[in-house]
Amino acid sequence: MQYSTIFLSALAATGALAVPTRRPNNNFDSSITVILQNQNLEIGSQTQFAEGQRQAKSPVGSSGPFTTVELSLGPDVKQKDLRCQVLDKSNKPIVVVRGQNVDITFADGDKGEWTFKNGATEVNTIICDPAFKQGIASTSNNSQDGTAAGQTEDQDTDIRVTLTDGNLAAQTAFDEAGLKREIQEPVGSSGPFNSVELSVGADVQKQDLRCQILDNNGQPIIVKRGQNIDTTFADGNGGPWTFLKPAFSEVSKIICDPAFVKASA
Repeated sequence: MQYSTIFLSALAATGALAVPTRRPNNNFDSSITVILQNQNLEIGSQTQFAEGQRQAKSPVGSSGPFTTVELSLGPDVKQKDLRCQVLDKSNKPIVVVRGQNVDITFADGDKGEWTFKNGATEVNTIICDPAFKQGIASTSNNSQDGTAAGQTEDQDTDIRVTLTDGNLAAQTAFDEAGLKREIQEPVGSSGPFNSVELSVGADVQKQDLRCQILDNNGQPIIVKRGQNIDTTFADGNGGPWTFLKPAFSEVSKIICDPAFVKASA
């Protein structure tokens, strides 16, 4: 990969060019570095993290917009499958792509950088968390072409539930375009969280699709948006719902079901 002199100078000026420490003479190296780049704008950032704990940091030197991200682990890092996440200015996870892998968290694996799926994006926060797991698959397990039955690839049938506590965010995708009941565990983290938001694509047939979140006891979490209080929640372009009872909770399951209806007034 070639870099221009201007690009390298810009990185050096921000202190972002510091190369992750590699093992000299068998010295211990447990460095964890998240590298953000935008070669078109010749900007970059490198942010260091500690092992064994969840950390959230702002990118060092620049917030972008960036087009790629890479996680570099020193040879002595114990958790080789450690995953990190980048959040945009709205604190929503940025979807990244590497090969056939599409996810909202990313790993090292000695396979190089991940590309931002939706193009250049400013990064507000980087989170590295030992609890993060591989999440969104590149294709659905329920159909050979990766789309729900009756849908085409160019249709926007995207359905996502985003859980957040204001810093940590977990985004879970649903595969069946709202056509049948789906139950999933939150991707990446179970919280605790204090708000939830449902995003329904423009081509989803059931625009009033509702979902529900359960606590660790399998009980529905009561949520509130404006004057609406319910145990299920919809999109409606109304933004996030706040946890009401309990006000802060871990989430064990997310259920999206076309049979769910709004609670009676």
